This record gives sequence, structure tokens and C-alpha cells, in this order.
Amino acid sequence: MNNKKIKHLLLSCSLILLSLLTGCDNTDYKTRIQKENDRNNPSGNRAICLYVNNLESDMYPYTIKYIPGYHKDMYYRDPIYVNHKLNHRLALYAKEGLFTEELVGYDGDKPLYRYDLTDEGRKYLDNRWAGTNFCFGRVVVEKILKVDNQWKDKPMVIFSYHMDNVPNWIKNPEIYRLYPGYGSMEAAVTGNELAEGIHYYSKKSDGTLRLRVGVSGSYVL
Repeated sequence: MNNKKIKHLLLSCSLILLSLLTGCDNTDYKTRIQKENDRNNPSGNRAICLYVNNLESDMYPYTIKYIPGYHKDMYYRDPIYVNHKLNHRLALYAKEGLFTEELVGYDGDKPLYRYDLTDEGRKYLDNRWAGTNFCFGRVVVEKILKVDNQWKDKPMVIFSYHMDNVPNWIKNPEIYRLYPGYGSMEAAVTGNELAEGIHYYSKKSDGTLRLRVGVSGSYVL
């Protein structure tokens, strides 16, 4: 066997081995992921929904209250902590025009404010979850960065994206930094760089993929 045939055989064996190790996946993930995002967000304005507080629409106008004993290291479900966070978020969103803010009195030396949803706030209001949630945006896929098949029958696809339909109020750092758990928030809303997202899949018995977790429709506390 000459050297040319040996090299060809080695190359063929290498490709076969690589295919066995990584699996053959010819999926057009960019097109698929864009369709999945648009299907989960048909209006183009509901890619991300941010939890503001536990007040339902019919509970406005709402006057804040103060509960003594707050400190920043409290358990996040403690009623004192929850009340403090509610007061803080209402004030920040009021600065961006999503709530009215009216001084109605004092609790000792602390001002009491009454809040109500504005017409602008109602534009972004979403009722799929309890309480007050503001939603915005459409994910636009830019590039597939990685297809990870390390978990058998559960591929994970990492991609970069930018976001359309981003309102000015979420571009305020005081607002998007309220949600540190959503790692791509700053990139997604400022547009200074591409954000990264992950879609998680599982393989069905016929070999086709089912989306388990996607980006659009994210609910961020």
C-alpha cells in the first residue's frame, strides 16, 4: 500500500472516529433558534419579563409602608426584606415613567409615597405571572458559538444575539442591575456588545430535538 492510500485511510478513520465521538449534527441551529424565540414571543415585545413587585393591577394606587429592622443581609423572603425591595423598585420605576409617584404624608420623618401605573407602564405590563411584571424585547440570533453534546441526548447550544424593541427605561443601570441573576441583561439591553444565550434540548425517541429551555419568555425575579 502506497503512502497516498495510507494517508487517505488514516484520514477516513479519523473522520469516522470524530463522528462517533461527537455525533453527526447537521441542524441549522441559527434558523431553528430564531424560530423558537419568535414562536415563544410572537409580539416581539415579550422576550424578557422582569418581576417588579407582588402587587396586582387592581391593587393600585398603592401607598408604601415602612417596616423597621431591614438590613441588606436578610433572607430574601423575609417580609421586612420584601417590603424594602418593593419600596426601592417602585421608586426606581417611577423615575422612568412607569409609575406615578405622589407624596401623601409621613411616617415619622420618612416620606410616604403613593404609586399608580401610568399608561406607559401598562404598555409593558404582563399578566402571565402573579404581581406586576414589565416585559420587553425580541431576541435576534447573530451566531452559533458552540454545540455541546457532553450530556447524552441532551445537547446544549450557545449562541450570541442582540435584542430589538428595547425601551429606554431598561437601559438605566439602576434598573437592569436589580436583576443580577440574568447574566446577559446588560449586554442585551445596552447593545454595547452581543449577549450570549443558551437553548437546552432533549432528543426524542425518533431522534428529533425538543426544546426544553430557551431564552425568550425568561421570567427574571
